[in-house]
Amino acid sequence: MKKLLIPILVGVLIIGAGGASYKYFNGPKITESSITKSIDDNGKATAPSTTFKPKDTVYFSAKGKKLAIKKATVVWYKGEVATKNRFKVDENIEINKSGYFTSTLSAPEGLEEGQYGVTIYSAGKEIMEGIWNFDVKN
Repeated sequence: MKKLLIPILVGVLIIGAGGASYKYFNGPKITESSITKSIDDNGKATAPSTTFKPKDTVYFSAKGKKLAIKKATVVWYKGEVATKNRFKVDENIEINKSGYFTSTLSAPEGLEEGQYGVTIYSAGKEIMEGIWNFDVKN
């Protein structure tokens, strides 16, 4: 009976590990994200918000699965998230040692009031990992 039980257990472990690996590498690559007024030294959001003033710096912080994603592209939009509304693209942002991607949006003369959006993609991929919207108000 023991001779039969060991191969069955090994088989179950291999199948379980294969399933977990498949889900890790083929599932969402971003595990947490936020639009924020500030980030810490690791790149993690410290003041999440969806409303900003024109003179604020807007940070986008996203934690990635370090083995599944090494670089990302962050796209900023003025108005609805649509190709025609893209105005800033940060390509090939490298994941930092803490597992975060960060991108910033600001303007010396201040951002125009209105609705904005931001998206993130695995570098070189067309599959969007998420959409986040925020407003700039005086």
